[in-house]
Amino acid sequence: MKNEKTLELEDAEVYIHVKGYSLARVTHLDIEHEKLNELLPAESGKFLNITGTTEGIVIKFEGTKEKFLIIECELLKEVLASGEKTRTWVGGKEGGIYIGFRKAEIEKLEKIASKKFGIEPRKYVD
Repeated sequence: MKNEKTLELEDAEVYIHVKGYSLARVTHLDIEHEKLNELLPAESGKFLNITGTTEGIVIKFEGTKEKFLIIECELLKEVLASGEKTRTWVGGKEGGIYIGFRKAEIEKLEKIASKKFGIEPRKYVD
């Protein structure tokens, strides 16, 4: 899958942002690297296709020039199995993007956060 349409960032940081912590209203995945705002500017977003791979996930950015973002992370294989697909919200934020997965994937992210890091989701309070 790696080719001229693929953006691969070795030093990107990936976080599970768990509901109830640091103002998160819903559990989501944060991916931080300044080059990501070239794909999706801060304060914008769209529904995109995400596919599980043997190394993690791939996000397909649609537009005049189709691009792919490969996220290699062992834990993400527990969220989407290799070949499994979803279409979900991907939003731009200053210095990166976030993925607002669907309920089934959110539950898997929360299970990972609990099992691997001891972090349980909390009720969000305004």
